[in-house]
Amino acid sequence: MKAEFKTINFDFDYTGSNYTEKDAIENGFPHLTGKELLSRICNKRIFGDYPDRYRYVSNIYEDGTTEGVNNVGTFDIGNWRIDFENDTLLLEWKNYWIDTITRAYLIDGNIEFYDIDTGNWRTTFKTIKNLK
Repeated sequence: MKAEFKTINFDFDYTGSNYTEKDAIENGFPHLTGKELLSRICNKRIFGDYPDRYRYVSNIYEDGTTEGVNNVGTFDIGNWRIDFENDTLLLEWKNYWIDTITRAYLIDGNIEFYDIDTGNWRTTFKTIKNLK
């Protein structure tokens, strides 16, 4: 599948959040439950951002695997799962990318993820498309 990522266009606006999780809550942005998150991201291609102005594209498959590439050309594969008790998304990468456990909020049409340990912004799912 790595080959299909070679044609990805990263020419989309950076939307990285200036919020902390506390800010998101105080501004009334809805927290997504595990069930809501699953329905939005399973079998989707995600275009988004993470800190230091990186952009990425990832495919999230229903079998619990994921793969992606970022705008500096780093490709990674990994596993994902949703913890429905805690409404968190767990991502574990095989190579370079950072493993995360995050909570999701719907903010200005994007899904923003906040690190469960620090409450700091971790990543944004900006555009979500169905996989073909």
